[in-house]
Amino acid sequence: MATSLPEFASFDAENRENIEIRWQRWFVRFENLLIALDIKDKKRKRALLLYYIGESTLNIFETLPDTEDDYDEACQALNEHFKPRKNTSFEIFKFRKTNQLLDETLDQYHVRLVQKAKYCEFSNLDTEIKAQIELGTNSKQLRRYAFRKPKLTLAEDFHRELKIVT
Repeated sequence: MATSLPEFASFDAENRENIEIRWQRWFVRFENLLIALDIKDKKRKRALLLYYIGESTLNIFETLPDTEDDYDEACQALNEHFKPRKNTSFEIFKFRKTNQLLDETLDQYHVRLVQKAKYCEFSNLDTEIKAQIELGTNSKQLRRYAFRKPKLTLAEDFHRELKIVT
């Protein structure tokens, strides 16, 4: 039974910017396409995956460990390939260079530090974030207050007390 395939943009593997996020979004859209086309057979799913990923991504796929005809293994291999390699030292460097912006509230700065700390693999996240707030805040008054009360943590009390100072 010959049917024409719908148009579906291939994945641009040559653009490395935000590649993991772009791959995840593309893959979710592809899985939705399979649902819309009512494709359940794993062999057909794999064939459509390799058809729709495009030439540059297919070239990458062909260098990955052999997945036989298994759709799930092919997906896993591509997911692993597009997962970024972590450089923990560089992530810690970027975290340490993060200072509060002039128009940034303490809460906004805290959220930004939490986001950056995700990639640092700190053993005590609260201690590291508190230390970075003390180091990188724009408020001398806040810094002095935090140094006078070294037992403060990032728990709700810490935030409540620091907001009073700022």
